[in-house]
Amino acid sequence: MMDMKDIETEICALAGQIAAASAQYLILVGEFDARRGWAAWEVRSCAHWLSWRAGVDLHTAREQVRVAKAMRELPLITSAYLSGTISYSKVRAMTRVVTAENEASLLQKALDAPAAHIERLCRGLKKAMRPTRGNGVDVDPCTGRWRWDENDGSLVLTARFRPEDGKRFLAALTRAEYERTRVEGESEGDRAAPAPPNPVPAIIAMAEMVCAAVDSPVVSPAAEVLVHLGNSTEAGCDHAHFDDGPGLDDETLAQVLCSAVMRTVGHGRLGKTVRWSPTAKAPSRTQMRQLIIRDRCCTVPGCGRTRFLHAHHVTYRSRGGATSLDNLVLLCGEHHRALHDGYFFIEALGYQRFSFHHPSGTEIIHAPAVSGDADEIRRRYDGIAPDAIVPNWGGEGLDLSYATDVLITNWQQAA
Repeated sequence: MMDMKDIETEICALAGQIAAASAQYLILVGEFDARRGWAAWEVRSCAHWLSWRAGVDLHTAREQVRVAKAMRELPLITSAYLSGTISYSKVRAMTRVVTAENEASLLQKALDAPAAHIERLCRGLKKAMRPTRGNGVDVDPCTGRWRWDENDGSLVLTARFRPEDGKRFLAALTRAEYERTRVEGESEGDRAAPAPPNPVPAIIAMAEMVCAAVDSPVVSPAAEVLVHLGNSTEAGCDHAHFDDGPGLDDETLAQVLCSAVMRTVGHGRLGKTVRWSPTAKAPSRTQMRQLIIRDRCCTVPGCGRTRFLHAHHVTYRSRGGATSLDNLVLLCGEHHRALHDGYFFIEALGYQRFSFHHPSGTEIIHAPAVSGDADEIRRRYDGIAPDAIVPNWGGEGLDLSYATDVLITNWQQAA
């Protein structure tokens, strides 16, 4: 049996080695995110990739990516982290308030105090350093405008909000993005998640929820679309276009067939209407319920979204694919578009089984295995002192108000 002192020494030694290994891990995460390596896997962000490939909870993954980005601009903290003298908890707290000017002094505090004190200190600093709004009337009016772009027909919005209204709007965007991208098992939204950098999909989701006047839909409601077919014959057609809209290539037409209830209007050579089709068959309500029970979410590996889902025909309906459970999978809107754009493809294996592949043919695995070797970490970071991570702390308490005032005053005088 190990002596209690030996157990204590071993715990501290392993903590320092784990800190050094996690520092290297975050450096790699920062590089991977900067190069957008996750984008090749058709996932939303580096955090989602970590959740899928590295087995990390999504909230934890977001924090890791945030810290990894900050570390790229903090050489002193990164060096101390790599040497195993500060822990991830301290680094995470410091990256919320650290700047190039105060990095050295804040790092010294981290070397001298326990993680709980550094967490409290950084929360206090963040609150004390927050800019305040002066009294009086706002100089810039809060207005908004919208217009149709004459070049491509897109809608252009510009808006300016008061701070309190802007915060409420960003909170609504965050909630709408959560509902749009929710994965199975999430009972409530991540309150720490930032508003999406591209707000357009979230705004569209907000519009759909308001128009429906009900909770956000699991299945994205289909629109009825008129498609005109020129020079129609029994064998097919030479041209297709939306009613009073642009022409459609074969892939776009296939996507419309997947996500909309469609009627086709056939025309003869002189424009005469020769055929008015019944509504193209879409999955029935019962089939949609069966799909939701079977798939639960977007079926693309690493996605897991549970809102605004589309029933996709693996063999396209325009190519004779049946509207049956053996040929239907649930996809979120983003991955549905990505599939029709050729970023990946789905293969039906029969008996309601499907596989997902990159354009090269490589299969996309749903849950890649994660493995590691604790002894390898010991060997790689054996040079770290057993007490490297232990702070120079004498047991004194933290006077938060005094500590924040002194630090901010010193930083202002040094500026």
